[in-house]
Amino acid sequence: MRRTREIIGLPILDLKSGDSIGWVQDLVFDNEKDEVVGILLEGGHFFQSSKGIPKQAIVAVGKDALTVREKIIADLQGTRWSDKVGNEVYTQAGEARGEIEDVFLDDSVEKIVGFEVSDGLFADLLYGRGMILKPHVMINGKDILIVDNQVAPLDQTNEGGGG
Repeated sequence: MRRTREIIGLPILDLKSGDSIGWVQDLVFDNEKDEVVGILLEGGHFFQSSKGIPKQAIVAVGKDALTVREKIIADLQGTRWSDKVGNEVYTQAGEARGEIEDVFLDDSVEKIVGFEVSDGLFADLLYGRGMILKPHVMINGKDILIVDNQVAPLDQTNEGGGG
């Protein structure tokens, strides 16, 4: 399982030309399929643009760099990681469970497997941040996350799992 936060800022290496073509600015997700659509490049004319590198062009996401077959630019439709962070989390019964702090991806960095949730600074310091795995997510909306009623605010880290 990988945190999206660990991927942001990685250099992007073009395996065809051998060039460094920039850094990962953001990831774009398809909320319906819970998968990565592609990455947005940092800086230049890509700033606040929906143009980026589609996931089909990505060869690997390593610890220190992201590699692509070649620099292919496409229009990426979906929700940005930076727009998901800070979204509220509620149960189906309407109880607040905190805010999304990060998105967990599978090891291949293709599918969303869960969310890191903060219930506030005080709770984070006392109990740590919680984790809500995908089976507990009822609706992954653009602005909110709705989870099943079984998810308690302080025992989310005990949901188990792996990706």
